[in-house]
Amino acid sequence: MKRISAIILSAGSSRRMGEPKALLQIGKKTFLQHIIDAAESSGVTDNVVVLGCEQKVIRETLSSFNGKIVINVAWEHGQLSSIITGVEALNLNDCDGALILPVDHPLISSALIRALMNEFEESGKKIIIPVYEGRRGHPLIISSDLFPEIKNASSAVGLREVIRTHSNDIGVVPTTEEGILLNIDTPDDYQKYVLNFNVEE
Repeated sequence: MKRISAIILSAGSSRRMGEPKALLQIGKKTFLQHIIDAAESSGVTDNVVVLGCEQKVIRETLSSFNGKIVINVAWEHGQLSSIITGVEALNLNDCDGALILPVDHPLISSALIRALMNEFEESGKKIIIPVYEGRRGHPLIISSDLFPEIKNASSAVGLREVIRTHSNDIGVVPTTEEGILLNIDTPDDYQKYVLNFNVEE
């Protein structure tokens, strides 16, 4: 059985939202807690939360979190820097792949994560991506074989550089969850998509 770790990205400034996206409510939980619970419910036992901007106030909401919290001191350099921070926090001797979960894509379910994990296990592909109506989204799984390339990727292109390089080694998981495409970036996004989202409780 392949071993999956989760890297939950919550280091950005949430500038366009005007408040930390990690702490916005989805159902009765924060975005961050909803994502943590989805990962844990899917069977992921090794969970890493990457914080940066507003780390103190976000950390205060994680008192019951049993995983690892790490700080990306270079969070202003973009998402790739947070992915690298998360990868460096993993126990590489006990990890076959990383599930990458951005906090601004909270509209996902544990069922979707399990489907991605099953595809990673069964297909042998190094990258697993969900697809909604022909469009790729988040979260995704990256094999630990690609961690060195992630660390050496261009910050301007980020993870897309690694994905493009390995375009023939991608497994796709069709889903009916439009949430894989929805980046909740502004108050309008929050009003339009999150308030009517049917949350697994």
